[in-house]
This record gives sequence, structure tokens and C-alpha cells, in this order.
Amino acid sequence: MIINIEAGTFGTVRNGDMIGVANVLEHIRKVNNNPLIQFHLKPGNVSSDTHCQTFYEIMLKMTNYFSTEPGEQSLPWRKVNVWDFRDISGDLIKIPNNAPMEKKIAVFPLFDAPYNQWRNWPENVYKQIIEKFSTEEYKDYEKIICKKGEPTEGCPFDGWRYSTNFVQNYYHITTAEIFVGGDTGSSHFAWALDKGPKDLLYYGSSRGLIHTLPFYLLEGKGKMTTYWLDFEGTKWQ
Repeated sequence: MIINIEAGTFGTVRNGDMIGVANVLEHIRKVNNNPLIQFHLKPGNVSSDTHCQTFYEIMLKMTNYFSTEPGEQSLPWRKVNVWDFRDISGDLIKIPNNAPMEKKIAVFPLFDAPYNQWRNWPENVYKQIIEKFSTEEYKDYEKIICKKGEPTEGCPFDGWRYSTNFVQNYYHITTAEIFVGGDTGSSHFAWALDKGPKDLLYYGSSRGLIHTLPFYLLEGKGKMTTYWLDFEGTKWQ
């Protein structure tokens, strides 16, 4: 059974939202006792940004949540916030992953969120993360910083390298033993994997939104570390 999703149902779907949409589908499957129901995202649903279209292709390949073929009926819902919907459904999504785990640390820094900017990591937090995993304890790990940029861009941290290919970066998540990320799509993907990284580390401001915390975090999956941001113009002396 394929259910069409109109452009007004969930709003513009970006990478993290796509995980949320899949979680809504799992709820519909559960209610109808039918694990084969799929969504067909009609044109206008997925953001036209290249990385969002590419992530949609990744989800088509890795999961059975979405169909490129339309169905005979559309979901009548409108203006559904997929994150608020978690209060109704709980966390249900599971992305299958059969990639072998490697001795690898994948860090996905977040600096350029254009909205909800409390998600952006302060520079000192980023440096603390790099320093934490640059110790002798992690000397045998491959250390990768997954980010936007040019493929030839050199990494200033000893023992680390940059990865700037979008598809390759998501592959790193599926094979990493340790994942570090913030409030963005890569973290939602990492937490949603049925066989994901052994250590999942989430860094976010304590003023962040509860409803966009990674899937299953409140059930004990992974660890959250908060950082302080000055919202008040605080003076210490």
C-alpha cells in the first residue's frame, strides 16, 4: 500500500525532517498492523537543496519507507509537525544497517545552522571534542571530521582528516564506532540506525528543543552533553 504525501502535509522536508516523516510512517504501519505501507513524497515535499535531494536518494536505497511510484490515495493530514508528532507516536523508526563497524571516529560539527542558531557549536566546544579524541586512548582510531568544503582542504588537527563528500560522510556514520554530532540531520540518522555507532555523543545547548532530540535519546540511547551560551549578556565581574 502506497500513501501519497501532498506538499502541505509536513511542510518542506529537509534531512532531519525526512527521518521524522519515516517515524510518522512507522506509526501508521503500527496502527494498521501493516509493515509494508510506504509514503510517496509528491513533488514539492523534499527541499530542492542538493544535499536534501541526495539524502532522499540515500533513504530510498537504505529503507523501504518511500516509494518513487505514487499510490491511489493521499494522506488527508495538513500542517503536521513531524517532531511534535513524536508525542503521539513515540520513537519507532529503524534504518537497517549491515555495514561493518570500523575503528573510526566521525565528528559532524555544526556551525552554520541558518535557523534555531543555538544549535551551532561554540568554537571552544568543537576544540574540546577534538582534544578529547586526540589522546593516547584513541591513537588507533581513524579520525574524521565530516563537513562541507573543498576536497583538498587540509585539516589543522594532527591525526585528523576532513571528509567533504556528502554521501561518503553518511557512509562514515554507518561504519563508525564513535559518532559525535549536534542538532541536525546527521545525528538523527545516526541514532535511527538499527546497528549504529557503539558510542553516540550529542552536543547541544540546553536551550535547544526537546522534540528534536535524537531518536531514542530519552530512552537511554547515546549521551547528551550541553554547552552554555550567553543569551542574556551576562557579566561575571
